Amino acid sequence: MTTESSEMLGMEGDMNIPELQRDLQRKYKNVGSEIEAMWRAFSPKQRETAMRETVGDGKRASAPKDKWVAFLDLGKDYGGWLKVNGEEGRLSMESMAARSGLFLPAHEGQSVLWRQMTTLVHYNHLMEEILELGSSAQVKKKAPAKAYKDTTNALANLSIDPKPLKASISTIIAQAVEQKLASEDYLELLRGEPVVLHQAVQKTNYSRPELVPDELGRILPLITDIYISRAFFEVISTALQVVVTWDYIVRLVHMLDGLEDKVKRPLIIQELSNVCHLEYRRAQIAFQREMSLRPGVAGSKFRRITSGGHSRVAIKGKPSDVTTTDPQLHYILRLCHTDTNHKDAVQWIQKLDDHNTQHADDRQRLSETQVFALGDLAIIVSFMHSLSSCLTMASRSTKAGVFFTGRVDRLNEELSQYKAEADFGDHLVPMDSILKPQAASNALNALDDYMVERSGARMGSLYDGMLDECLEDIEQKYADAKSYLQKDMKTNAPSPTGEKASTSFRARERREKEKTRPATASTHEITPLAPQEPETPLAPSSHFKVKASTALVFDTLFTKSESRGSASWTDFVAAMAELGFSVTPKGGSIFTFNPPETMVAGSITLHRPHASDVEGWKLLWIARRLRKKYGWSAETFEVV
Repeated sequence: MTTESSEMLGMEGDMNIPELQRDLQRKYKNVGSEIEAMWRAFSPKQRETAMRETVGDGKRASAPKDKWVAFLDLGKDYGGWLKVNGEEGRLSMESMAARSGLFLPAHEGQSVLWRQMTTLVHYNHLMEEILELGSSAQVKKKAPAKAYKDTTNALANLSIDPKPLKASISTIIAQAVEQKLASEDYLELLRGEPVVLHQAVQKTNYSRPELVPDELGRILPLITDIYISRAFFEVISTALQVVVTWDYIVRLVHMLDGLEDKVKRPLIIQELSNVCHLEYRRAQIAFQREMSLRPGVAGSKFRRITSGGHSRVAIKGKPSDVTTTDPQLHYILRLCHTDTNHKDAVQWIQKLDDHNTQHADDRQRLSETQVFALGDLAIIVSFMHSLSSCLTMASRSTKAGVFFTGRVDRLNEELSQYKAEADFGDHLVPMDSILKPQAASNALNALDDYMVERSGARMGSLYDGMLDECLEDIEQKYADAKSYLQKDMKTNAPSPTGEKASTSFRARERREKEKTRPATASTHEITPLAPQEPETPLAPSSHFKVKASTALVFDTLFTKSESRGSASWTDFVAAMAELGFSVTPKGGSIFTFNPPETMVAGSITLHRPHASDVEGWKLLWIARRLRKKYGWSAETFEVV
């Protein structure tokens, strides 16, 4: 008898029964006792709610003792099918099926697999619903939607001046340093605040390109828990890259301060232009990813393209197709389009802000994460806009000034391999486990251990030395250029970006370096911060005597209680105004608060929340930024 084997009979994509069964097993191992206690404590109404939330439009079983047929072996070949050749083979297979019950005709096997698959999906979902209903950790609950209100003139007139006044190099340095500090604060929040890490992983997991329909309207049913691990990996690696990128921008701008050398200055400007474009593209892709979600204002305008096992999203049609029918959508698609550079993005952010100001209801079409992604895009666009008023910027180049971008591209290619094989489910499944400090800490430590095993170094160490190497390359390029000029030759020598080495070779090389490297902490750590780690903020110059309403705002921000409340954004702006701050809108949801001249710490840039209140992880972020920037605490403010 001859047979032909095939892959599992199942839905398109990577979802399969062994993975779903493993997910269910892991959930029970991690939180099974909690779920049992919650279920026993539930009222009949709560149990019905959990079941209805689980099955969606499906139907609940008519009796809890319904029995379903299942295969016995849950190995890697589970669900595979065999095609027999010839009459003898068919009769032999029928005989085996009758004796063992392990083989079914294809039409029956498909039904069995489908039923098992949907059952496991529902059981996995049910466990998450029980945790959601029974958990007392209200920090993860989404606040009720509130109508957006334009409450101050500053908030109602968002704008980026298309022709900015010439900015000084000191202003540019201050802006770059501010964003470097903001990115460092966010990474520290991911390391030290489980609620922030949970929000970021959840957002990344549910905005995967695989969940966007392709040209035929098909959605990859990738709902197994392995994608939580990949989202977690992506959150940490992206946050780390943003920190390093702004760190490098700060160094380059500092080098340009007072530099008049006609050979070295263009080299640095080209490098700076490429690095800024790298960050612009990262922010643009992140915004595009958020806008491609369904349902949503722009979800139907995107399609998934899968090639070589990797998926990405692309715009369907042209942005101009909706210019008159839906102006807001037109501006959004323009910002998402790959042909839109940072110069063009200025006007589209301006138009989108103006539209949302004039049509408050349309602003509600954007989700909180979409508004936040727009703000991130506005930050780099605003910075490049100011930079262009101070320097004559070079166009992006793929040949010159690629010391940093070349290294980042190679590292990202390597990291993508590690992300695809990462599995931290023992700490991250179910996703709400991240809200537990110990689980979040264990996941971060597991990620660092995984990177040592795969890459030969901790994730932060992969970036250590990169910036110094880039600056050394610039100096070498400068020396070569001067040498060529002295010999009357062209200065078109290729940039020393290094040869592409295999992943295994780079891992071995890093392990050898680790043996000779001093036992010091990486400058770009991702390991968890100690829960009670004392912070060392700047000492406040003085205490402020303020109104009771202002003191209440800062008390809410700086409270150490786990059950934090919320603060109105309007009240926060008013409180900052009482301290002498002025507010400058930067476009999107970004505002810069400029302190009075008596404060030497400088301005601070913050995201305005989508709703009218500052709460949850955003409350933590703003509090951390203010604490580290100005040294404030709840005790800094005294009621008059």
